Amino acid sequence: MGNPFDPMNIILLVFAVVAFIRLRSALGKRTGNEDPLNNKSNFKFNNFKKPKQTKQSDAISLNTKDEILNYLSVSDKSFTQQSFIEGSKKAYEMIVQNYAMGNLSSIKDFISGDVYDGFAEAIELRNKLKQKLFNDVIEFDSVEIKDATLLKDMVQIQVVFETKMISYGMNSDEELIEGNKDSPQVIKDTWIFQKSIRSKDPGWELISTNADD
Repeated sequence: MGNPFDPMNIILLVFAVVAFIRLRSALGKRTGNEDPLNNKSNFKFNNFKKPKQTKQSDAISLNTKDEILNYLSVSDKSFTQQSFIEGSKKAYEMIVQNYAMGNLSSIKDFISGDVYDGFAEAIELRNKLKQKLFNDVIEFDSVEIKDATLLKDMVQIQVVFETKMISYGMNSDEELIEGNKDSPQVIKDTWIFQKSIRSKDPGWELISTNADD
């Protein structure tokens, strides 16, 4: 029987834990009661590709968040800030849960190619390590439209989510390696949604996820 305190065993265990923590790309900063594994120096979140910035000359003369949101309300009778917030909450819950389950087919129409590729890479690594991730949104503490930008015919809306979520990870032996099964954690995220103002499709696409500092 091998020595459980063999340095190589310890190195492999540390690698597996750190690798799993890095998989939780869709989530943001935690506050409150946290698992001891969540060492601040190791707990990194992959921030999926942010939209490219366009020269100011490319933008039309709508410069503030309120101007852009008012423009959307006038040009699209189905758009209101409240309906957008409610829709973004449903999208958030659906995306984080399906990401945890590794079910990208259910959300591919709601996320950009860059976000899809980032999720797919993380899920592939998770499967390779035979680990499982569980996400369950308990409630939304707050959802706020932080900013809106209009670049050419593309409108981007930045939304800050603060949620209480049960989130934890298991290894191949069904042992808890990260998170807490019983205690909700406070998760903070900033996501950016985008659509063309010329499109008749009312749907929005997630193009960026980022952990709040």
